[in-house]
Amino acid sequence: MRSAPSILVAALALVACSDGLAPVTVGAPYLLRTVNGQPLPWSTPPSDSSYTPATITEGWVTLLDQTCAQRHERIGRWVIAPNGVDSLWIGSVWTEAATYERGSNTIILTYATSAFEWFIPPQPAETLYVTHSGGLMLRLTGLVPPLDSVIKVYCTTSTC
Repeated sequence: MRSAPSILVAALALVACSDGLAPVTVGAPYLLRTVNGQPLPWSTPPSDSSYTPATITEGWVTLLDQTCAQRHERIGRWVIAPNGVDSLWIGSVWTEAATYERGSNTIILTYATSAFEWFIPPQPAETLYVTHSGGLMLRLTGLVPPLDSVIKVYCTTSTC
């Protein structure tokens, strides 16, 4: 029969050697589920009456293998014609490839060229935080007013 100290040492060794990102899945798309706690489609808040909010309609992060990833987003906004009656949806889609490194509770995406997020300055790298439920959280700062930050949550399931 094993003694309590030897079982404790074995358990600590197992925890020390375990992968802190075990819930993270390679190959499965992590779909963008919420932005600032709201489901998609999500629109930026208007700064004044003449500002037409931009809307995020979809997004995802996929870890393609042990070192490569992609991040994707579809956005758009309604543009009002000068006559004030007609409008047109102007949309944009981008997908950026990145390498990534895993940390104990993070995934750092590094882009070959600075990733262009539609409402922030280009970023050479982004940090995704692994949530307790296995989702990925991205906090963007340095935004164009009226926002100061945006928190995006990506999940492989409908709830995370």
